[in-house]
Amino acid sequence: MTCELYVKNEKERLVPFSVNPFRESRAGPGADEEEGERPPEWLELAGDLAWTATFSSLTSNTSVTQPSAVWNYAVFFCLTWHLWATQTTYDIRYYTNDWWHRLLFASQLGVYAILAAFSGSFNVSWQVDPDATAVFKGNVTELTGEALDQNQEYLITKSFRGINVMLFISRMLLFAQYVRVMIYRKRSKQFWSWRFLLTPLSLLFSGGIFLGCFIMIKEDPDSKTVALTQLILWGIAVISQAIAGAFTPEDERQVLKSEGAMEPRLASLTVIILGEGLNAICGTLNSSMNSLGLSKTMFAQSMSILLILYFIWLLYFDGFRIKYSPSKLLEELWLCLHFPLHLSLILLLEGIKNVFIYVNVVESFNRLNTAFEEVVNEYNSSSLFPDHPLLEKLLRVLKMSWQQEKSDLQVAINADLANGGDINVESQIWRWWGTVVHNVILLYNSQTDPEAEFKFNEFVSSNNTALANDYNDDDTPLLAGFYTIYFEQMAYT
Repeated sequence: MTCELYVKNEKERLVPFSVNPFRESRAGPGADEEEGERPPEWLELAGDLAWTATFSSLTSNTSVTQPSAVWNYAVFFCLTWHLWATQTTYDIRYYTNDWWHRLLFASQLGVYAILAAFSGSFNVSWQVDPDATAVFKGNVTELTGEALDQNQEYLITKSFRGINVMLFISRMLLFAQYVRVMIYRKRSKQFWSWRFLLTPLSLLFSGGIFLGCFIMIKEDPDSKTVALTQLILWGIAVISQAIAGAFTPEDERQVLKSEGAMEPRLASLTVIILGEGLNAICGTLNSSMNSLGLSKTMFAQSMSILLILYFIWLLYFDGFRIKYSPSKLLEELWLCLHFPLHLSLILLLEGIKNVFIYVNVVESFNRLNTAFEEVVNEYNSSSLFPDHPLLEKLLRVLKMSWQQEKSDLQVAINADLANGGDINVESQIWRWWGTVVHNVILLYNSQTDPEAEFKFNEFVSSNNTALANDYNDDDTPLLAGFYTIYFEQMAYT
């Protein structure tokens, strides 16, 4: 081992608490040989994945089934994306391999984790659009309904308070990092301009805004004015940081030990977002293939999805290339334009997944309905339910067996006949079919709707007369009462 390699290894083993982000010598002889302090690749990847996990918690808890869900996506994504952008802007310039940054990186991961925990009840329609946050109560008593409303109010306000606190902590942590840079800048007698204060002051300003929002909600949680004011202040906080970043001057060349670029970080984040969306789509595809097999419709959908993703990748990575470093203002604008790009990608991939679910549910219904009509027609002519291999195969995915189901149906019908019933056949068949329809919907939808589930329970608990009348009614109001809600939600995409 050479002396130079030995010294380098010893330096890597000894990690100081804080390292000057500026080079000891200015640009000139020997400056290129001075070792840099680029953020390690594992740190960059870990930060990107931690941020993605934060937003994924919202996508897993919220389906795009109404306009308020789109606003929830946009606002929460804006809040979390600006955390990533401001932290990454700092890291590519001032990161050094020391315990100071390691501890703050761990703190930032904790902020992301807690933000993910508070995203479950995030709803920007709170106090703004009461219908979007209304809780379905069914036939509960008035006191129980009030308790449900109070619990919903508590969960939403707790989510907002927790998010505001975490945003405040995140801004203060980043502010502390910039203060440390200012101290080293003065010690090293580097280029100085009052505009270097813009970014830390904007962090202090936005942190005060988030803290103020926390106090407002805590003091007056039932005010529409407070809800609207919070949304406006959030926008001011994010925009102020973007403006400050645009007018903060650049350091001279070969002055910083870490002279990274934003382009590869944004490219990595774009790939991660595309991968997250593709992973969700593949999960839906897997469920569809297990239930229906690879149909022509599914194959055409899969090819369309692959083409969409391929052309997105082609346009982003091969369509536009920055050959020369733009001005600071254009660079900040280019960074900010990635926000609508990434948000559009997430909503696009979520929409593709939901369309995929919708089309496959419809195809499942068509296949099951055809088989159902065949066995009912056979029963009407022979008073016996026939064997049906295709129906047996389709029901197997629902953990049902047509052999067992037709035996149970026959037992139920015979029991009703023994009791003198005259409309038992239609009611028993219709109740069974409604249960199958419900199971198919839940096979593709991981989130249930309280109102739809209430109407389904009403359907299965209805008496034979009501079910028989529903069976003979072209509009089938009882059956349509629950599945129409799910279909409208899926069709919103």
